[in-house]
Amino acid sequence: MNLSITEIDLYRLAACEYARVGGMAALPYFGNVTAMQKADDTPVTQADHAAQAAILGAIAARSPQHAVICEEKIAQPDLHADKCDAEFCWVIDPVDGTRNFAKGIPMYACSVALMHDGRPLAGAIYDASTTRIYSAGRGVGMFCDNVRLQSHLYDEAADVTVLISSFRQRKSPPAIRDWMDEYLFRNQGSLALHLAWVAAGLADAAYAAESKLWDIAAGALLIEEAGRTITTETGASLWPIDVSHYKDENLTLLAAADGLHGKLLRSLRVM
Repeated sequence: MNLSITEIDLYRLAACEYARVGGMAALPYFGNVTAMQKADDTPVTQADHAAQAAILGAIAARSPQHAVICEEKIAQPDLHADKCDAEFCWVIDPVDGTRNFAKGIPMYACSVALMHDGRPLAGAIYDASTTRIYSAGRGVGMFCDNVRLQSHLYDEAADVTVLISSFRQRKSPPAIRDWMDEYLFRNQGSLALHLAWVAAGLADAAYAAESKLWDIAAGALLIEEAGRTITTETGASLWPIDVSHYKDENLTLLAAADGLHGKLLRSLRVM
């Protein structure tokens, strides 16, 4: 199906609505929940389930012909199309930054993306630290709330800030230690926020060795529509991903402005 820019932008606006619905559903639980460990040793709270249920309810009411992929277990899968048959699939991370959320740190996000032909078509990230919504549609551009953002050029003379996610399942590459000597580095505890902030020019690069599709689907589109580059850590494209066969595999990513991306990628390859 060939979609018009107007149709894609409507999906972007829908993603914004769903991301805000999720963010608002989680808010009453902030500072008043206890995290529990799932089988994969990641945390979950009542807020994750409440936010996801609110988003899924909104999607089912508007687009029951669409499939969904979520971080948490789907309580009523029959309300949505089968991902093996549906043309469109929503990918949802209801609370990205659950550890922050459970500890009362207001640094978390709600990420919602619509996949089509193995690629993100539209996406939105609700930033709880500012209540802003970063969004994008393929070919439409990137927005912060209702304002379209311009792409930011890489300035080699300026301080460079690299956002680096935690390593739990493998040792960090030697390049990370070199980056820490050369650049400013941060970890905000939410990969979705890392990608949104790089896309918005609030940071210069983001790297993650252990991410899931729901962590990155919206943020990757923001990066692309902001005129920046996102690949795997080997330089390969992230897309297409066959959502009908995605089984929660880990994905790697490196996102940055073109000039910086190439420099960081070369250093990652020297391992």
